[in-house]
Amino acid sequence: MSLCRALLVFLGVGLATAANATNYAGRPVRAILQELQGTGLILVYNDSLVPPDLKVLTQPGASGGIPLLNEILAPHGLTARSMGVRTWAIVSAPAGTPGLAADRDPASGRRQPTALEEVIVTASQYQLASDGSAGSALLTQQELRSQPVLADEPLRAVHRLPGAASNGLSGLPNIRGGEENETQILLDGMPLQDPFHLRGFFTPVSFLDMEIVGALEVYSGGFPVDYGGRMSAVVDARSVDPAADGSYALGLSLFHLNALAGASFADERGRWLVAARRSNLAEVINVAESNLGKPKYFDTFLKTEYDLSASTSLAAHALLAADRLELNDSSEESFATSTNRTSHLWATVDHRWSDELAGRALLGWIHSDHHRQGTTLEPDQQAGTLNDRRDSNSTLLKLEIEQGDDALRWRAGVAAAWHTARYDYQSVFQTTAGFPFPDSPATSALRNEEVQPDGAETGAFVAARWRVSEDLTGEVGLRWDRQTYDQANGATQLSPRVNLLYDLSARTQVRASWGRFFQPQAINELQVEDGIDTFFPAQRSDHFILSLDHGFAGGISARIEAYYKDYDQLRPRFENLFDPLVLLPELEYDPVEIAASTGNIYGLEFLLQDRSAQPWGWWFSYALARAEETVGSDVIPRSWDQRHTFNGGVTWNRGPWEVTLAGVWHTGWPTTPVRLAPGSSTEVLIGEQNSARLDPFRSLDLRAAYTVELGDSRLLGFVELINTLGMKNPCCVDYRVVDTGNGSAELKQSRDYWPRFVPNIGVLWTF
Repeated sequence: MSLCRALLVFLGVGLATAANATNYAGRPVRAILQELQGTGLILVYNDSLVPPDLKVLTQPGASGGIPLLNEILAPHGLTARSMGVRTWAIVSAPAGTPGLAADRDPASGRRQPTALEEVIVTASQYQLASDGSAGSALLTQQELRSQPVLADEPLRAVHRLPGAASNGLSGLPNIRGGEENETQILLDGMPLQDPFHLRGFFTPVSFLDMEIVGALEVYSGGFPVDYGGRMSAVVDARSVDPAADGSYALGLSLFHLNALAGASFADERGRWLVAARRSNLAEVINVAESNLGKPKYFDTFLKTEYDLSASTSLAAHALLAADRLELNDSSEESFATSTNRTSHLWATVDHRWSDELAGRALLGWIHSDHHRQGTTLEPDQQAGTLNDRRDSNSTLLKLEIEQGDDALRWRAGVAAAWHTARYDYQSVFQTTAGFPFPDSPATSALRNEEVQPDGAETGAFVAARWRVSEDLTGEVGLRWDRQTYDQANGATQLSPRVNLLYDLSARTQVRASWGRFFQPQAINELQVEDGIDTFFPAQRSDHFILSLDHGFAGGISARIEAYYKDYDQLRPRFENLFDPLVLLPELEYDPVEIAASTGNIYGLEFLLQDRSAQPWGWWFSYALARAEETVGSDVIPRSWDQRHTFNGGVTWNRGPWEVTLAGVWHTGWPTTPVRLAPGSSTEVLIGEQNSARLDPFRSLDLRAAYTVELGDSRLLGFVELINTLGMKNPCCVDYRVVDTGNGSAELKQSRDYWPRFVPNIGVLWTF
């Protein structure tokens, strides 16, 4: 069997076996949950909802199963919600749940408000792969696993959110008109630096193995002051915890060879988890009949946690990744290789002095090493070579503290980071006269950049949340940031942010957000490939968001949200005018500089979902958006402007079967038209930038899974089809002037397409 034979790791949640106890009162709730897991139930919960010291308050009348579970949870304001085959999530119970002791005040009979720290005041917040925490959710953890996604990539769940503009290949979408690098990604509190494999070629797969993600919280905008450095969105991931007596998994699919192991130690005061993954993406590309090349990558995640006491916990993490990419284009006129190695190491200390006061410290280190080289040779047309080496090191220290009660809570934090980087870049490129069009002059470009920037970043924030009234909750915050490297020396930014939540009723909430967000250029983002050897000032965006959430009877929920983003101080970027799907973008004839000064992005989003019906569940969303920027005196759409987007899906669960069908349709992305000048066979006129549109993007994706119980283990087989109908989704246009043979000429165009029909099949074994 080939070393690149793919495997999929599936996290086994709850394989513990415990003796059946009849006396429950006074025992830890977690102990009862583990006993119920031993009966075959899969229970998903987190530390904030079910802390280790949570005890059973009264002896339940039920003897087992979900009735027993709900009797134990009800006095704590919790309930169990079905999430799929034998899977239940522990969640905050809605108002009016029978037996819910915390639901109403015994004296007044009025509905008790949710604990202040659990109130979701931020608009545009979604919890994906949720383990049961409060707030709006598009997908639960079990639903995330059931989603048909390319390359088993958990971040692709973000592609199905309203406001996400996706080409179907990149690991991250453009969220609400922003560039991909405007999204910050964190894992267990650690900001990740470029956490994607195959950098420079659409980064289709992240470092986050599907099975290490226990919760995925996404802010499409308006995020709180705790987050800094990015100006569009935040993806905050939290890793899974192993079962007390061990979680082990192996799997095989067309994408990955994965393994996972974890258990507790020291009388369950400590926990460890190890997960490793090796790709087989090259073979999948061959099956899909695509000429993307032969990429290989590897990543591993390690975590150790230890509770020094009931109030103090230590944790150490490591996320290591490496990849190598060798690519030829279909005509074998371009060749590129790329190797990358990235290491994230971090440790945390969490301490709680009292019920009202808690703090956290994080110390981290990031190393990145990137080498890219390539050649392009088209005789009598164009030729070029490049050699690009760059590496960076960053050390990060963060301190955070939170204090308060159910009337007023405040939190604050400081952070400092020290950076060094080295760039060594050389490229030579030239075109001949008459290429790509008969009237094109000969061009040449030589770049040689050797830069070694270093410096520091510091930041601080403070925020307060309080109950203005029984129905109104507010949060205000202020963030301060400073960069001291290169020409950004001494640059400072102030970012005020305000979030409001108003409860119109027990089922209806209105949220409003306003905030200012800055994005300085990171130490590893110097644009040497574009001939730029200095850093630009921080970019800025202001967010204005208004949303309405309503929960209908029967578990159906709806959200409608309007937003406006005002961009300023944008730094120039470079794009290939006609074909973004190229191996070496700077060794092409069509790169153009987009020197936008400002930008305006606005939209309206609607989401409707039903996660309660069994065996059926479904979701549907529609987004109307416009992403524009000002270049000189012209207002042009951004290259990923996606005017209309429809997204939806349906799931079916019965017995061992689980089937999900998901689809997306969105307006085609902008392109620049080209035409021959009237009466001329040589003069080519390039139209106004991004003034035309490609055909709409369409994809219908399917996943079907079947589970077999094998004693104390479980075997799952699945089939996954991405773009099941093989739709042609155009990405690129190539123009050529062709001599017709009668003294005239015509302009012909050819199109290339995003990957079509990508299959996956595999088995999962958890034990």
